[in-house]
Amino acid sequence: MVDGIEKLLETLRCPACRGMLSHSADMLVCSRCNLKYPIAANIPRLLLPAMRDALRGEGDVTVHEETQAETARSFGYEWQSFPEMYEEWERQFLGYMQPHAADFFPGKKILDAGCGNGRFAYYAAKYGAEVWAIDLGPAVEVARRNTEPRNVHVVQADLHNPPFALESFDFIYSIGVLHHLPNPEAAFQNLLRFLKRGGVVQIYLYWKAERQPIKAAMLQGVAAARRVTTRLPHGVVHALAYPTAAAAFVFFVWPYMILKRMPGFDRMAEDIPLKQYASLPFKVCVNDQLDRFSAPIENRYTRADVQNWLTRASLEAASVGENFGWIATGRKAQ
Repeated sequence: MVDGIEKLLETLRCPACRGMLSHSADMLVCSRCNLKYPIAANIPRLLLPAMRDALRGEGDVTVHEETQAETARSFGYEWQSFPEMYEEWERQFLGYMQPHAADFFPGKKILDAGCGNGRFAYYAAKYGAEVWAIDLGPAVEVARRNTEPRNVHVVQADLHNPPFALESFDFIYSIGVLHHLPNPEAAFQNLLRFLKRGGVVQIYLYWKAERQPIKAAMLQGVAAARRVTTRLPHGVVHALAYPTAAAAFVFFVWPYMILKRMPGFDRMAEDIPLKQYASLPFKVCVNDQLDRFSAPIENRYTRADVQNWLTRASLEAASVGENFGWIATGRKAQ
């Protein structure tokens, strides 16, 4: 049984109709449409029946649902293979949250839309927030283990149909998730329905290489390889991620580290791709190569593309910054 279930039911809603939920044995039951949602491994599983079928590979599902399920299975494999919590994640979390610092979080009710292994939910809660962390696939079990010491409520849910009342959250973030969806901007717009008026949203999206010929050539090579690797079993791509990460260190990370120490070569060093792995464990690079080559969908954006998302969403105080991709933030009008 989920701890403090009555408190959870103050926030959780039926994702089909937004009806109130009641608790019966190991099920949550909607008072309005009578749909039932299981609780398994102490995690509420608030998925619509069609999505549950898609994740199990059963039933007559749409192409959209099957694509989502394939993506969830891919990331479920990834986070079950790489569940580690590194101290470096704290610095990375703060980087992804720019321009918001640690003092932004106390007392806020936050939605982590696509929590993966729970690393960012952990730090949001560490800084004083009440965090609701959702993910579509089996990664939720890793997230629950990793966040158990913190004020984090992990729920298996679809960010296209979050199981919450509208305008529930002070802050919603989705880091490295939306660009893996079939219609990323529509998913972003949908999340804003669950943000309170005056609340803040934060997203991270992959960037397109602009005026960077080396990086552009690398990304073209990755795109070509992905046409093969996304069709391979996850275990095969996992095995290939090790030599790929090793090549990244040999050709980019180590040269960056050497040039960075040489007087007069700082600027040249800063232009080297993949330099971010110089301050991270090697296994993080392996993790990212599995992510890069196994996720079924990968979308990339220019700064103007991301700015247009914020404009079309009518967000105030909107900005787009850089952090090995685009960090976009804005405030919902009062």
